[in-house]
Amino acid sequence: MDQLQVGKYDFDDDIIETTRQDKQPRVKIYRHSKPLVVMGVGSKPDLELYVDNCVKDRIKVLRRRGGGCAVVIDPGNVVVSMVLPIGGLQGITQFFNWLSLLLLAGLAEIGIPNVKRIGISDIVITDRKVAGACLWCSKNILYYSATLLVQPQIELIERYLKHPPKEPPYRRHRPHRDFIGSLNTTPVPKTPAQIARELKKVLTTEDLESLIEASE
Repeated sequence: MDQLQVGKYDFDDDIIETTRQDKQPRVKIYRHSKPLVVMGVGSKPDLELYVDNCVKDRIKVLRRRGGGCAVVIDPGNVVVSMVLPIGGLQGITQFFNWLSLLLLAGLAEIGIPNVKRIGISDIVITDRKVAGACLWCSKNILYYSATLLVQPQIELIERYLKHPPKEPPYRRHRPHRDFIGSLNTTPVPKTPAQIARELKKVLTTEDLESLIEASE
């Protein structure tokens, strides 16, 4: 069997590089048309992936800039990425908090209540994960990206991802099927396309500019 080929998650390189040049914050909200596996910058395939299944199915495996364990992103997910012209590691945890809260406020505004943050990077409904986020900093860029699980294909997560080598306490060793939730279980379910379209209206660069101003 062929060896696993790992590429680079470059779908947000456009906003990262443009913000690096013009020093303007940006928001990008999108979906993927095909499933893919995305590993954290320090992920080890043998520990986190069912490598044979990934190779057999020829699913694309990519490595992102930010940390955390491997995830599956499928067409039932919505990716929300934000880039700020802020460099250095000072205040990185605070910005992670602010950006996550900004995302929660956006979800509430489009009619998805009762969503909360647990720890630094997970977003949950009750005790089920409905989004995960990562953060990456360079000399003059702060990049935040969250994947919203709207209609996640649990069978793909079970096929490609092992139980993570590290887990937050609230997971309580639950398997993927008992841990992963969905954003379309709210009182008025919304499709991934609806959520993406509505979030584009409420998460704006003006929000990011206000956040930057508040941090100065």
